[in-house]
Amino acid sequence: MNLPTTIEYPLFAIGDLHGQLDWLDTLLAKLRAHPEWPRARLVFLGDLVDRGPKIRALVDRVLELLEEKSGSTAVMGNHDLGLVKAAGLDGEPVASWVKRYADNYDHTNTFLSYLGKEPQYRSFHDWVKDLEQLREGMPERHRTLLANLPWIVEAEGHVFLHNGLSPELDCPASVQLHCLRTKRWERSIVSPRFGTDTDRLFNPDYPVWLGADKRLSDRPLPLPNRVQVSGHILVSTPDANAVRIRIDTSGGTREPLTACLLRGPGATPEFIFSDR
Repeated sequence: MNLPTTIEYPLFAIGDLHGQLDWLDTLLAKLRAHPEWPRARLVFLGDLVDRGPKIRALVDRVLELLEEKSGSTAVMGNHDLGLVKAAGLDGEPVASWVKRYADNYDHTNTFLSYLGKEPQYRSFHDWVKDLEQLREGMPERHRTLLANLPWIVEAEGHVFLHNGLSPELDCPASVQLHCLRTKRWERSIVSPRFGTDTDRLFNPDYPVWLGADKRLSDRPLPLPNRVQVSGHILVSTPDANAVRIRIDTSGGTREPLTACLLRGPGATPEFIFSDR
């Protein structure tokens, strides 16, 4: 599955879903009633999996919407990346993610949703077997979608990514965009600045743009002439300025789920909420 990496206006950007199908369906009812719906496209800001109760059904709904709304797309979040790399949805499991996904991600509902049971955790070997069962229990179209989520989607006046561009890399925004487009996160290319957290904690399997540096959600490296639209960090209300727009008002733990309508480059964002 090759999702679009560019998107046309008008569009609705939708925050982190985390298996919350009921909230998404409530929000969709509001979007379908909006005058812009017939010609609008959708872009999901990542984190489809983990935390919420209806992950398998949620991924099905996202696939339905991507088919219904031609030109719509989604980006990869850190929870999606964790599942892909730990369970080996795009190749061999990545050892660092096998451990990280076990220790740092609330994945129980992902297992329940696909397998009807929780992982066992009796030993590391059992955890690896759990991940193998999870991979085999996922429909192929789900595995394909998650493994092939773009890291960035671009529009004329906006870019959509899960977290943000980094000021701790000794490379300009243009180089970071190229790496995001080509899914490259290599120390020799991005050049973390000496002594920064990104330098000290550099993980070759976890790009900061997808979530490793949470600070980027609030204070990303500015991108000339374009606004970054992201999720990842839970905010009480949508948070917008000239550099970035943040719309993860849910985090998979509470309503509202938020959509942001953008009618064009330089447009004032309009926010639509699932609970009002």
